[in-house]
Formats: sequence, structure tokens, C-alpha cells
Amino acid sequence: MLRLFKGIDFPGSPDEAKQRQPAGYDFSVRSIARFNGPATLDFTNEKRQLPELEELDWPADGSTIELAPGGYLVTYNETVSVPEHSAGILLPRSSLMRCGATLHSALWDPGYVGKGQGLMTVYNTLKLHRDARIAQFILIGIEGQVESLYSGQYQGENL
Repeated sequence: MLRLFKGIDFPGSPDEAKQRQPAGYDFSVRSIARFNGPATLDFTNEKRQLPELEELDWPADGSTIELAPGGYLVTYNETVSVPEHSAGILLPRSSLMRCGATLHSALWDPGYVGKGQGLMTVYNTLKLHRDARIAQFILIGIEGQVESLYSGQYQGENL
């Protein structure tokens, strides 16, 4: 069951009226970083090592950042608070894909709170303005008892 966003706020949104959509909520770009270095993952997360990041600076004149083909970590403006009986999914807006780029996102567990991040893959040169709407966030209802709420490393990230 798709849950609509009645009574759910997204602090940090540049323009809530523009961002509310019939079946979701548009997420916008707060910052963009380039990956600089290796990463490590394991089963228990004891050896997990995230890569170094190089945050890209927005031009002082308010113009665009030009992204060459490659992978980037995007941080969104919107603060998410996933309700207990829901999971969040973030998908690229069709206009982003029509520009030759897409987003990849993990599932947002019940109880997650933060300004999330996603992997943006650019296949074509892309000029991006600050606060550009690039993603659409949706909530999927969870039936039955939720055993526990999210309490992982990314709880409260970027707040």
C-alpha cells in the first residue's frame, strides 16, 4: 500500500507547495560530493570503511555546478522522519533521467530520521542548480507488527 504524505512534513524543503506530488514528494539537492578513494564493506560492519569525499562548491554567483560523467554522492535538503509502519523509497524524477542521469537509493527503514543521501550516476554532462528537484520520495505501508525501528550508523545523519 502506498502511503500519502498527509500530516508529514519535510523540514528543509525549499518550496513545499511545489514539491508535494500526487503520489510522492520531490527531494532537492543540498550538496554534491565526488568519491575520492577506496571503500571496504564486510558482513558485520566491523571493517566497514567509507570512501573519502570531496564536496563540490556551488559558485558564489548562484550558477550551476557542471558534472562530468561519473558517480556522485548527493545529500538532500529535506529532513525525513519515516513513520513506524512505513518504509521509504526514493526514485529519480523523470526529468533527471531525460538529462542522462539517474539516482540509486537504499530502502529507508521505519524510524529513520535524517537528511538522506543517494548515489547519482551521470552518463551525460549535467549542469545542476542548487535546490534542483531530482528525486521523488514515496512511502510504502508495512502491514503487521514492526519489530524494531532503525537505529543504525546513519540515524540523524546530516542534521
